[in-house]
Amino acid sequence: MAQESDNRVHLFRLQIIIIDGGLLVLRNIIDQTLTAQCIALSTCLNNEKAAITKLKGCGVLTPVQYDILFPTGGQAPTTSEMDFTLIICLLRCLKCFGLNKKFDWKSKPKSTDLTVEADICRLRNARNEICHLPQTTAIEPNDFATWWNDIEQILVRRSSSALNIQQAIADFKTCPLDPEEEKRLQEEVKRWKDYEADVDRLNEEMKKVQTDVIEVKKGVEAKFTGVEKKLEAIEKRQEKSNECVSPTQTEEEKYQNRKKGK
Repeated sequence: MAQESDNRVHLFRLQIIIIDGGLLVLRNIIDQTLTAQCIALSTCLNNEKAAITKLKGCGVLTPVQYDILFPTGGQAPTTSEMDFTLIICLLRCLKCFGLNKKFDWKSKPKSTDLTVEADICRLRNARNEICHLPQTTAIEPNDFATWWNDIEQILVRRSSSALNIQQAIADFKTCPLDPEEEKRLQEEVKRWKDYEADVDRLNEEMKKVQTDVIEVKKGVEAKFTGVEKKLEAIEKRQEKSNECVSPTQTEEEKYQNRKKGK
């Protein structure tokens, strides 16, 4: 029973290092990037407002996330209010953060790829895999050690000295997991799953709209083609009519000319 309980705790510790440690590092990446450019977060967001508004319109950003970026009342946005999903979205989509637009976010990064894009992708993949495990999942010690080592390396690699990530990681590994802490983690996991479900639903709705637009376009094109054919038929009938009328008109003109002595 003790071993089973320990294995159960491993899952929660991995969730902590991903949820809390990953968030610390992602926020740090944003802060470091803007500091290097000598630009405030609010300035960056205002410069990219058109792109951010488009993300909201496409359903990539929720209204709540959008309000975090552009708070009312003249307050300045801060990374401390941003969650895991929002930060990764900003890093990937906004030009001011300078990530490689050609990076393949759908594939697992190669072990030799130590770029910031690859590490962000690894954190996202680890979050998805660990946080989608059922709450009853028990992680064996060897699996726990492998997961922990891989995540720790990413966090250390992407942290500044001011963040003191090593101490934070040590705390994640030893801090007591009381019921309140467990509840907090599960609520965070639920928010991610709800967000993903909303995005999936919106994508399906967009696909349906696109299909409907294509069908409407086909219908309009078919009607237009029908009208064109009718116009062509009318023009041909007019041409034939003119061919029949023209000789009569010519003889009439000749007769009138003869009367006038021309």
